[in-house]
Amino acid sequence: MMGLSIFLLAAVVSASAEPVNNPVFEELTRRGLAMSDGLTVKLPPPVVAEGLDAAAQRAALEKASQPTATFDELIKKSYYTPTIVKIRTLRPFVDEKSAVRSVDLWFVARGDWKTVTSQEFVESVFNRKAEKAGGVVSRMGELTDREMAARKLLSPDGEGCRSRFIYTTFSLFERVELSTTRHATVTRGEDFVLAAARVDPRFDGDRDFPNQWRPLLRDAEANIRPGPAKPYAHAGGYAKLTRLKEPSDAVLVECHLIYEEPYGWFDGVNLVKQKARAMVEEKARVFRRKLTLADQKQED
Repeated sequence: MMGLSIFLLAAVVSASAEPVNNPVFEELTRRGLAMSDGLTVKLPPPVVAEGLDAAAQRAALEKASQPTATFDELIKKSYYTPTIVKIRTLRPFVDEKSAVRSVDLWFVARGDWKTVTSQEFVESVFNRKAEKAGGVVSRMGELTDREMAARKLLSPDGEGCRSRFIYTTFSLFERVELSTTRHATVTRGEDFVLAAARVDPRFDGDRDFPNQWRPLLRDAEANIRPGPAKPYAHAGGYAKLTRLKEPSDAVLVECHLIYEEPYGWFDGVNLVKQKARAMVEEKARVFRRKLTLADQKQED
């Protein structure tokens, strides 16, 4: 589900709405997301709540990050400061039925708030052409007004909340091709930007933007081809950028995801737990590195 976290971060730094409410975020954290067997799971609240002073922010972040890292370790000016990644299995596989997993991750980057929330920065970090060239993301975009009208979807924007329908197709560890269309809502305050998204069931079976997964099969010559499509419906999450009070150039980046994992993805093996940590740490380093370069460019 790393592709979902990439999308959420991209939505966060390109948002332009003012804070009122965020209906998808409220659904995920207050009512919870229903799984295929009726299990309802709530996502945790943000690591740092709104309205805290510097001391309270420090205490909240240090408490959440123990025993992996202290606050002082998290805020060091380095590309290699700790990234906190917590992966949990909330419902294990039973008789080869789907498991439910959650991923919580956060790290601190040092840079100017205006830079990190600028369109230029998001385009440098989340380059769609580069993602496609790397073979992870093969398709991504936002539904047009015409495409929404064809599905009798009203313009999803509301007062103080930008809303959109996002579709992606990406591979998971070269084992699964996952395609989903998500309803995403974005809100913004003086010191935070928040994006939340969930797989939208109105696209189950959609001709152009279906919610589905396909096994990636290898032939005798090790060429990869997608297998038969199967429905996929249960995933959601949110990402948030928070400008910390101290240090004044510290930005907390966090993502919280919940998803159902069919047994057929990896034959019951928890590959996300095995491989996600290294992937997230690398993406955090890239984020920090590009933020430093963007700040230097602004100074020149």
